[in-house]
Amino acid sequence: MPYYPINLNLRNRKCVVIGGGTVAERKVKTLLKFGATVVVVSPELSIGLQEMLSRKQITHMASDYDPRYLREALLVIAATADRQINQTVALEADSHNILVNVVDDPELCTFFVPAIACRGDVVIGVSTSGKSPALARRIREQVESYFGLEYSLLADLLGELRDEVKGRYSDTNERNQAFVRVLDSDVLELLAQGHVAEAREKARQCLQG
Repeated sequence: MPYYPINLNLRNRKCVVIGGGTVAERKVKTLLKFGATVVVVSPELSIGLQEMLSRKQITHMASDYDPRYLREALLVIAATADRQINQTVALEADSHNILVNVVDDPELCTFFVPAIACRGDVVIGVSTSGKSPALARRIREQVESYFGLEYSLLADLLGELRDEVKGRYSDTNERNQAFVRVLDSDVLELLAQGHVAEAREKARQCLQG
């Protein structure tokens, strides 16, 4: 059965990574990108994680895994080379209703980290429910080749216009239709060409019907 897709607000939320190698480093980079407060538990750190620590981007618990490090965590990622430790982390996290991901061990996971394509606030995650990360990465690459940076600009523009649309239309269907008119217009093409002011004016014309 496929996993239920969800977008989490990680800003200033405690996320714990067990392990200090290159795999853990990659996971930490992604968490930081989305504003998480990251705690890394490992006796040793990779060079990249050491640099993050020196920049005060992460908190480091220089010890072996201990259950107390999971307290108040939103999620935990087990990225050690020891399956027994990873299994212990997974069981304890699950017993406290903490989301857990165990690298390369789908059976122990309650969530998977998708292959992520970002265009500003437009975030597209591709998952195969743990069956084939390589396939997920390939699909992500195809998605990235299709969605250019203009989609980030479009998302920003539509966000700017939300309050205006709410003030103009009280009916939800009318609001949706207004945004569809923008999406069906050449606003995206104008943004791709760098004509931001023209795109904004065209969008407002579309909103007026």
